[in-house]
Amino acid sequence: MDSYVVNAAFVQARDGLAETVGQRLLALVQPTRKEEGCVRYEVYQSTDNDNDWFIFETWKSKEAFDFHMQTPYVREFLAWIPEASTQDIDIRFHRVRDADTA
Repeated sequence: MDSYVVNAAFVQARDGLAETVGQRLLALVQPTRKEEGCVRYEVYQSTDNDNDWFIFETWKSKEAFDFHMQTPYVREFLAWIPEASTQDIDIRFHRVRDADTA
């Protein structure tokens, strides 16, 4: 799993738009999970602040993630998000680390 791409993406909804952002994020789940390179794609909402959203995703490769980012549903979401979010989506890339790979 050490060659997989693991991402954490953060979205901060504007006040009053938390549910709309959530609905739009959740609409990405099914088509994304059907993508060949998708290992995991989950959406979370903060229990401390309804406006805070977090997407946890794992991809088989960087190429699979890049393909995902070019799909029509993701491009449409990314084009819409500036009007619904207080800032750009913050995507953080990670690698798997554990005792066996140290």
